[in-house]
Amino acid sequence: MYTQYVPEVSLPKAVNWHFEPRCNYRCKFCFAHFNGMKREGVGDFKSLYGMLTSRGVQKITFVGGEPMLDPQISDMITTAKRVGLTTCIVTNGSRVQRHWLESMVGHLDWIGFSIDASNDDMHAKLGRGTALEIRKGTSRHLKRCLETWEHARELGFGLKLNTVVARPNIDDDMCDLVSHLEPHRWKVFQVLPVRGENDHAWDELEVSQDEFRAWVARHAHLKPIAEDNDAMTSSYCMLDNKWRFFTNVSGEITYGRSIKDVGITAAWLDISRHGFSSDTFESRGGTWDWEVNDETR
Repeated sequence: MYTQYVPEVSLPKAVNWHFEPRCNYRCKFCFAHFNGMKREGVGDFKSLYGMLTSRGVQKITFVGGEPMLDPQISDMITTAKRVGLTTCIVTNGSRVQRHWLESMVGHLDWIGFSIDASNDDMHAKLGRGTALEIRKGTSRHLKRCLETWEHARELGFGLKLNTVVARPNIDDDMCDLVSHLEPHRWKVFQVLPVRGENDHAWDELEVSQDEFRAWVARHAHLKPIAEDNDAMTSSYCMLDNKWRFFTNVSGEITYGRSIKDVGITAAWLDISRHGFSSDTFESRGGTWDWEVNDETR
């Protein structure tokens, strides 16, 4: 029987694993609701890590949904660190407690907190809050994050700040807040339209390139790493809870076949052929000095 040869390929050095589709927040700009996707066990994640590292992956970022909703998150992080991966989690902070942070010392390298505004009135307008809070038109997101951020800083984690710039916060000034937080790395994103995910609210979210650049310019002395829509498209290596790579290159989420079914090489080629750009990945800072030590922090 003839078997088509599929050459082995290298993956980007950093992978974002969206292993938890559920979220307790209602962010209007969210590009990955994973609607209709059931939560299921992530399977043999040690085996997955082995396949990723064999293809050149060095860092894994645990994302969602909200990754802290998964009861296996601690084991997933500690196992990833044990096999040599740099570990990072991006969270809304609502489920991060000090005792959990203490248990992650030596296992989790980086924590990325999502904070979009200098006050919670703006967070409420963005939907950045729990379902109950947003139904009431309120948010306590910033208040929660500030306390958790201080715990994480005291325990010595590398701290990343993620900010989405959209219509409700386009005139915001985050200089005082970010100066207080002193993140080791601050990423600022222009709100990204994704069909079937946030297009229902796009009229109240959209900002132009010029408006985004003006926002970034106001904060330039704090050295944010800015990503506009072009930089975010086709430049992330993203994996879902079914072990499928996916992409936003067409303006909507497109999934490949599962690593479980076809192996990691064929699964990656499914998506990379859609137009993953290694050049854009590098130009937006996809590879950076993520080794955690006193100098990098």
